[in-house]
Amino acid sequence: MSFQKINKNTNLEMIIEQIKKQIKNGELKPGEKLPPERKLAELLGVSRTSIRESIQALAFSGYLNVVHGKGAFVNESALKYDEISELITNISDFSLSSLMEVRIMMEAEFAKFAALRANKEDIKKIKIYYEKMKDAESVSAFVIEDLGFHMAIAEASHNELMNCFMRIFGELLHKETNEIVELSGGIKDNIVLVSYDIVQAINNKESEKAKELMVEHLSIVESSID
Repeated sequence: MSFQKINKNTNLEMIIEQIKKQIKNGELKPGEKLPPERKLAELLGVSRTSIRESIQALAFSGYLNVVHGKGAFVNESALKYDEISELITNISDFSLSSLMEVRIMMEAEFAKFAALRANKEDIKKIKIYYEKMKDAESVSAFVIEDLGFHMAIAEASHNELMNCFMRIFGELLHKETNEIVELSGGIKDNIVLVSYDIVQAINNKESEKAKELMVEHLSIVESSID
């Protein structure tokens, strides 16, 4: 594997891109297990925390499948998600603001259907991601956990196409990591407050309220974009 040392002051996106490159060029094959976090950290010259956050981000966007106690494996459908996101990127030179407009429109419906269809396990997963997001010690970790929160809500809709769309959103958002991290520092507290209300609305099966709150949640980010 041809991993290259990463300068310590580069961002999470650089780690993600190197792992994706190994998947795209076939050095990491579908079903193959990634090296342990410690080994990857040595190969890339970064902290294990950064590796952990990168693996988590890649799992959200469909590239990896993380199995508790066993490690991270290349998803059989990894290249499918990559092809779709690359297609969308190539046909549209979108901005973060345009992406947020689409997210507001679509994720409001994800939240609505999650409130209608979520089972106990779905709600438990959403709550876990909310707690991780609330307790995140760094802004970059907060952004990753927030994405996990949104992924869990999409999964709770029990609509495979919605789930696929959310993974594509995740991949597109990775391309805007720097800007999102910069924006999130000043709006974290507001996002956490609204996220709590979203969890409660889904738990109480208040579909319209969950939809409205998701619009509010994403509008906080949208309003912070210059």
